[in-house]
Formats: sequence, C-alpha cells, structure tokens
Amino acid sequence: MKQQQRFKRIPSECKMPDLSGLLPLLGTLIVQELLRAESGLSKKTLLYRRHFIRILDKALEEYGKAREAILDQIAERKRPPEEMAKVGLIIYMFAFTDHIDTCINAVARLYKLLDRIKSEPESPIFPREIRRLVETRSKPITNIRNAVEHIDELIRNDEVAPGQPIMLALSGNHDGVAVSSYEIKFEELAMVLRTMHEIAQYILTVKKQNS
Repeated sequence: MKQQQRFKRIPSECKMPDLSGLLPLLGTLIVQELLRAESGLSKKTLLYRRHFIRILDKALEEYGKAREAILDQIAERKRPPEEMAKVGLIIYMFAFTDHIDTCINAVARLYKLLDRIKSEPESPIFPREIRRLVETRSKPITNIRNAVEHIDELIRNDEVAPGQPIMLALSGNHDGVAVSSYEIKFEELAMVLRTMHEIAQYILTVKKQNS
C-alpha cells in the first residue's frame, strides 16, 4: 500500500506551463551598456535594473530546469517494469525541489528589487496594469518562500500537519508546489514570471525619464 501511495506522488503529466519562449535578457542589457545607450535613468536605477534582469534570467532558468525534472520523471515512470526492476526507479524530483526552490527565492528577490526601482525618484513609471498584476500575486510567493526559510520554526510550533511536506514538493494534484500548508499553482508562478519579464523588457526599452 505504501509503495502504491509513493508511486501516486510521481507525476504522470507535466502541468507546468512552458516558458521557454521568454528569452534571457542579460545579453540585450550588456549590448546596451557596451553601446552606452542613453536611457535617462539614474545611476542607481541602472544598477538595480542590471541586478533585476540577472535575477530574472536566473529565475527563468531554474523554472525551466524544474520543469525538465518533471518531464524526466514522467519518462522514467514509463520505463518497462522489467527494466525498472533491474536498476530501480531513478528519482528526478529531488532535482525538481532544488530548482523550484531557487526559482521561488529568485522571484521573491525580484519583488524586493522592483520596490527599490519604484522608490527611486528618477525611475520609470510602470503601467498601472503591470503594477497591479505583480502586486496581487506577491503574497503566495512570499508565503512559500518564508515557509521554506523557516520550516524549522513551523515544525517547532506544530504548524506542519501529518502528511504535509517539509520541503517543496508537488501539490496533491500536481498542478502546483507546496510546503507545509502553503501552496502556489504553477499557472500563478508562470504568470508572475511572464509579468516580470514584461517589466524587464519595459525597463530595457524606456528611453527617457518619466515624470
């Protein structure tokens, strides 16, 4: 029975949206800086922008690797039983946990950097719809990140119920990631990354200081 329950935790399909179309932006930034393209942004905002784009590229890379781990696990699950009996089941979900952990941590850093950029007097003014889209999705990211960082405190305070994961793992129906009682859907995480990418493109293309 326990073996069957463990097997149910192995995904049979990947429910993480494919974000491979969101291309890295650090190369574009480097070209701009080499050409000394005038942006009208303050020196501090430019430094924040550089850091924001680097962390965004990292978040997208780790998201992609987490998704690859799920696809590898699905392929592993489909191996013939007789072949699996010889070498055992290869577990790729530990790699998934590491990559999605790094991704979520990077996204939490993006929120902080975005606040820094917005607080600069000479920073670009972001379109209202972009600001709203990002801000309304900050809490689930923050909750997940804090739960991972402080899981020892949650355990000490008996805030982890029996059966709840103490490290990032696929949610019950495999459409999100969870730790303790906190969960975020992959669709929601993907939406945040798409919006952050849109913000980064906006920062790269703005040519003059908004007033």
